[in-house]
Amino acid sequence: MVSEYLNFASFAFAALFFIVDPIGNIPLFLAITPKNDFIERKQIVGKASIASGLILIFFLLTGNLILNLFHITIGAFKIAGGILIFIISLRMLFVFRPSQKTSPKEQREAKEKDDVSFFPLAIPLLSGPGAITTIILLRNNCHNIIHYLIILAIIVVVSVLTYFILKESQYFMKLCGQTGINILVRLMGLLLSVIAVQFAIDGIKDIIPEIIQGISSS
Repeated sequence: MVSEYLNFASFAFAALFFIVDPIGNIPLFLAITPKNDFIERKQIVGKASIASGLILIFFLLTGNLILNLFHITIGAFKIAGGILIFIISLRMLFVFRPSQKTSPKEQREAKEKDDVSFFPLAIPLLSGPGAITTIILLRNNCHNIIHYLIILAIIVVVSVLTYFILKESQYFMKLCGQTGINILVRLMGLLLSVIAVQFAIDGIKDIIPEIIQGISSS
């Protein structure tokens, strides 16, 4: 039982940390805060990490309600979510930066803003469609309250790690350089692609009985 929870926790942590991708967001964060000093960046990252964490917790609590509202089956969402996450992982593998989550116009607007905590940092960089989809997919793998608590704890841990990584973005940039960061992003993208495929396979397994039942009834 303990090993099951550890496996679930490690899978959930990897999925969420890789999709939030604080390491890959370092160059873009520095690009949209060129006029801010260390203290200001620390405050911006603090607010963004809290906001993104709360957004993900919201979808952890309401994910199934949203699916039911639009009459979306869990199997279909797993397949669609797996495809979306796989596309994001391909972008990471080929290091399509920084246009992955924001347009050039949004980046220009961000540079002109005094506070980029909520847009574009919290949304869509840290808690965009990929992260939200991941949370809903993980939620659908929960079988008891312990699984929910594990995901909740992982959201908090990833938010804290994101805060410390982006807070020290200049240090990491000097330590790793753009090439080093790109290598790390590619490695995370590779692992994320495997997770995405697993989500899609689980979705296919879920809908096969429904398809067979539909064929039999017809």
